[in-house]
Amino acid sequence: MRSDGSTVDVAGLILCGESLMEKVKILDIENDGLNIATDGQYLYIRCRRSMYIYTLTDMRFVAENIIFKKDGKARAFSFNEDYIFLTDFCDLYILRKNDLHISEVIRLGADSSSDLGAVRFDGLRAYISIRNGKMAVMDIGTKTVSNADISESSSWDFCVVGNRIYTGTVNGELIETDTRDMQLIRRIELCRKNIYSVVHHNGMIYTVSQDMTIKTVDINTLEVACVAKKAVKGMTRILGFYNDSLVIADWGISLWDKRTLELQNRFEFPTGHFNKGVLLHDDLLIGSDYQSIYCCTL
Repeated sequence: MRSDGSTVDVAGLILCGESLMEKVKILDIENDGLNIATDGQYLYIRCRRSMYIYTLTDMRFVAENIIFKKDGKARAFSFNEDYIFLTDFCDLYILRKNDLHISEVIRLGADSSSDLGAVRFDGLRAYISIRNGKMAVMDIGTKTVSNADISESSSWDFCVVGNRIYTGTVNGELIETDTRDMQLIRRIELCRKNIYSVVHHNGMIYTVSQDMTIKTVDINTLEVACVAKKAVKGMTRILGFYNDSLVIADWGISLWDKRTLELQNRFEFPTGHFNKGVLLHDDLLIGSDYQSIYCCTL
């Protein structure tokens, strides 16, 4: 919705030939740092104490649920086909994806030494990282939880590939774990510290880290295949891939050749609090500042 109350046909921005990378406001939503995600049909937003659903094509309001009693910035969510897994400090809120109804609230941590991080899925289980190298493994059907020790170090991000988990740690290691028994398979020292984002694509693991590098690692050998130095800023996130480009949020948007890691383009676009309020959907970027949500086409 524009500031004058009119709606924007998000899909029509592509079909009608809007200029590439032209930022267009699609919703006014004052916030202190929000999270967004899309499943192709709907845009899901966590803003302050509430979760919202809008239709992606025309930003029509679908649902809202007030989840929390207080505001908080250390929140994030991921979802599978049926549920939204929303983290808040040590608590995991499980919401029904279609109507945002709270199905379960589970305390997985105890205090600031065991607060929750990223959540990822395979077909039957959810994996929730916990500070200081722990990981909770949940059977989604029964909601039963077991705990595993992954590392001596905390983790910002990880990805699940088949029956393997690839975890980037705060001390700069990339760790491969078997999901069947949650045992360590391999580990490499990838950088000096703080791997912020870990993404798999076509047999390669892509990472960004606090040493300002982008790296690709061969998933079969765990050998570094390519490095871009002095490439990104702090708290950087990999958003995904568009054609032959790796798309990165680092207080703006940068595009890199996914094979050579050569910079192709860089432009200004709102990416939210610590680059958490932006996503890539096909060739559409959706991002936020502290007043509004915007989109542009690549």
